[in-house]
Amino acid sequence: MSTYSHSKIEAFRQCPRKFYYKYIAKVELEDAPEQIATFMGSRAHDCLEYLYERVGKGIVPTPEALKERFDAAWKEQWTKDIVIHDREMTGADYQKLGWRCVEQYYRRFHPFDQAVVVGLEQMIRFPLDDAEKYGMVGYIDRLAKTADGIWQIHDYKTNSRLPTQQDMDANPQLAYYEIGVRRRWKGVKRVELVWHFLQFDHSIVSTRTPEQLKSLKACAIATIKDIERRDQEENGFPTSEGPLCAYCDYEEVCPARKHLYQVRVMPENKLTKEPAVKLVDRWAKLES
Repeated sequence: MSTYSHSKIEAFRQCPRKFYYKYIAKVELEDAPEQIATFMGSRAHDCLEYLYERVGKGIVPTPEALKERFDAAWKEQWTKDIVIHDREMTGADYQKLGWRCVEQYYRRFHPFDQAVVVGLEQMIRFPLDDAEKYGMVGYIDRLAKTADGIWQIHDYKTNSRLPTQQDMDANPQLAYYEIGVRRRWKGVKRVELVWHFLQFDHSIVSTRTPEQLKSLKACAIATIKDIERRDQEENGFPTSEGPLCAYCDYEEVCPARKHLYQVRVMPENKLTKEPAVKLVDRWAKLES
């Protein structure tokens, strides 16, 4: 069974060439330094996972104890190589922001008795078709079940942008997991997809109809078939340029972007000697 993830499918839809570099050629890149947004998100996730582990054992940590754990983990995991793009922010500022995300969540949901935890970082693996030719795998931040039988798939986000209800109603990731939950646990009636946007102390809840889930599976299978019918060489996966190219890990090897990457990282004394740069400089001189 060919097994895919939400991120793998979305990588192909975003740019087939990126998919090729990451999943087929498996291009090795220099270890890029961690971004502060990723680091902060990981610390918040870890803290909330610990919180619900304790709750599952009948223990609700105090805010003070939770903050002590958050700060200790931040200090232990922090390195000087973590990249901060906002020059007006420091690591300490992001530490405060990360804790604020956790604290707001704590105060809103305390004493955390809204549902019983079924799993934390729950791996879910399931087929997309009856023949079990195509499969999906993913991890659920928190899977829970309420007293009235509603299953909830929770996901924590530390995004600096708050999406709309319409955005999340169209988001496929947790809907994929719903397919897996319904297949793994029989008799599931209602499932809620719950995103917690921690910076905004706001949650968005979405549901899917059976027809929507059926369509989602069909679209995923169609994408997988498109991937697998292609010539598994680089030319079979053309570049799809867009706004996200500037953030792509493979910019330095992509034929559509590597010249921009080289210019960005090249020392000034070498840049001025490049033939293309010399040609532009000559043109500018003649124009003036």
